[in-house]
Amino acid sequence: MSIPLDRLYHYIDNIAKEITDNIIIYRFYPHGSKKLEDLEELTGPETWQNKALKISMYCNDQEPLNYKLYQNINVDSPFNKILKLLSLDKDNNLKIKPTIYNKVCLVHSEQRSKNLIKYQNNQFIGVYYWSHALLTLDWFRFAQHIHQKKKTITKTFLIYNRAWSGTREYRLKFVDLLIELGLVDNCQSSVSPVEPKLGLHYNQHQFNNSAWCPGNILEDHFPINTAPSHYSADFNINDYQSTDIEVVLETLFDDDRLHLTEKSLRPIACGQPFILAGTHGSLEYLRSYGFKTFGHIWDEHYDQVEDPEERLIKITDLMHKISRWSAEERVNNLAEAQAIADYNKNHFFSKEFFNQVISELKNNLQSAVTQLHKTNSFEPFINRLEHLLSFKEIKEFLEDEKNGQHPGKNKINQIETVLKIVKELHQIQQE
Repeated sequence: MSIPLDRLYHYIDNIAKEITDNIIIYRFYPHGSKKLEDLEELTGPETWQNKALKISMYCNDQEPLNYKLYQNINVDSPFNKILKLLSLDKDNNLKIKPTIYNKVCLVHSEQRSKNLIKYQNNQFIGVYYWSHALLTLDWFRFAQHIHQKKKTITKTFLIYNRAWSGTREYRLKFVDLLIELGLVDNCQSSVSPVEPKLGLHYNQHQFNNSAWCPGNILEDHFPINTAPSHYSADFNINDYQSTDIEVVLETLFDDDRLHLTEKSLRPIACGQPFILAGTHGSLEYLRSYGFKTFGHIWDEHYDQVEDPEERLIKITDLMHKISRWSAEERVNNLAEAQAIADYNKNHFFSKEFFNQVISELKNNLQSAVTQLHKTNSFEPFINRLEHLLSFKEIKEFLEDEKNGQHPGKNKINQIETVLKIVKELHQIQQE
């Protein structure tokens, strides 16, 4: 993705340094990558000593957490090969680098998460904030200055429906239900018969949830999508001028987690009423940040349904009911919905909303750093280094000038110096 996300991480770095200057931020670069070798320091390569003595803060805030993805993967390096040969390698999920601290910080953007619990049970302290709120304030900033003219409606529902791999399989069944309910002519949308990431037609796809396999030939009813998936980080005001309501198809649906992305905030930034196809409780999540939803205009009980199949059926049934409004109902209901949409847009671009998100980040980061210090004993780090140095193979590797990158020249001396410093800190702690 070409969006310059480092601006966000430099901002987070500034916030972190208000709490402590003893911190290193790691983020995936290039952005959008999920490869461990792309999890790099934000401010450039650090020396081994700095990495060892500073707090590590790993940012996995753009995508949902996926503990299993990194469970048994180690970055392929000469030193890691030595550890593997000696059976000393451990489960370094998300590439934890040994530091003097027992734990590290994990910056994430999801709630109600089993994946987060797994990380917290394995050396991580979670730091939650709604990352996509800050990103979309940047990405959609020009929407604040666009004042909608009188709409020229061609379709009732605007639906951006692009990628369908992974957690997005439900989108294929969603389109299938629209066809079954005769809603095709009410929707400005498209389909992607072939998923770009997989290079497969959905008829060749092995579904994680067989319930999402469509029964209709989708491309016979909807035009084929030509826009890449990252277009969700952009907006086309003409789409909003020609439709009444956006139906947002979030990244997570068949899941328990709350993780709302730029997709949910796009209609809010553009001043459009919306129906949200996300995990259960997503509308309540939005309301917790001060936004209003449309429950007094149409039925929003779909948001409380935990079963994803039932929730999807309720959403498409709601769309069917809206499509059958009388002319008078349509005018009155959409006028009320637009008043809410206007309120949401103003709130989205307000200082109040920005400050709420930032305060949440600051408070959670401060809490994590405090917890990290309280739970630290230095002993695991000391024991690990002393144990490693007890193997002649490792000492030979470190003394070999050809292996200068790990961790540099005079490596044994550097490690022993760090050990001495940490033992002194441990002694002070004991006193």
